[in-house]
Amino acid sequence: MATPMDGPGGQDQTMTPADVAGFVRDFNASNQAHEDLWARAHQAGDAVRRSVADRDAAQVRAREARDFHLAVQAEYPHRRAPLLRQALVAAVTVGLDGVACWFAAQALGNGQAETLLWTVLFLAVLASGEVALDYASEHSARAWRLLAAGLLVFVAGLGVLRFLYLATVGGNGTIGALVGAGLFTAATAAFLVIGYRALRAAERFPAWQARRRSRQAEREAAAASRRVARRVRDRDRLVDAYVSRIRVGLLEKCTADQLPELEEALRQHLTGRDPT
Repeated sequence: MATPMDGPGGQDQTMTPADVAGFVRDFNASNQAHEDLWARAHQAGDAVRRSVADRDAAQVRAREARDFHLAVQAEYPHRRAPLLRQALVAAVTVGLDGVACWFAAQALGNGQAETLLWTVLFLAVLASGEVALDYASEHSARAWRLLAAGLLVFVAGLGVLRFLYLATVGGNGTIGALVGAGLFTAATAAFLVIGYRALRAAERFPAWQARRRSRQAEREAAAASRRVARRVRDRDRLVDAYVSRIRVGLLEKCTADQLPELEEALRQHLTGRDPT
């Protein structure tokens, strides 16, 4: 880059790149702080380039993980609900059946411990039934029908036990016991269906794993992008600081019109090819 300027005695001189480089060396040598600032600006530029490479690699990994998740999910397009949330819904429905199962267990238990044991057993059967129905729905329609029939008989049996218990301890007679047992049985069946439908809509375990990996990769890519932005700000701050210090000396060597071009050349030298 050749830069014309008026030298001493009013004669035209040309400022060559070597002249600029020599001026920078002299400026840095004049004060250790200038040398340190120059070195830190170069190091910041290197850090930016490394961060950009890391960001690009993280974005590639995020794309690959997202494509892998979509490919796994495409096998079961009707199963898109988060697995953990749906499992929690199913667990809550089983828990809500606890009161109804407790009444049924009262007809069999001879003490509180035995009644609690029967209650846990009933709840375990209901929970296992929901999971088994969900599994059979994807593998065997015949097995699903057999399981559904078995659970229907089981729920009806719980209703009979509740009726026997309420008819024994209740004070509303047979009709009151029948109505109470019917309501609890309907609630048990309803919660069973809700829990099954929750599991039926849940994503498969491989899809859940792929979605977790995809989200983790996306978070890493976002963090890499933020790291690039932070290091770009640090680099620009150091470059601006160096240019602001050397500007006074440059004005002594060139005109005000030539100053922006020289400053831009210095910035490009300090930052290198901007990869951002």
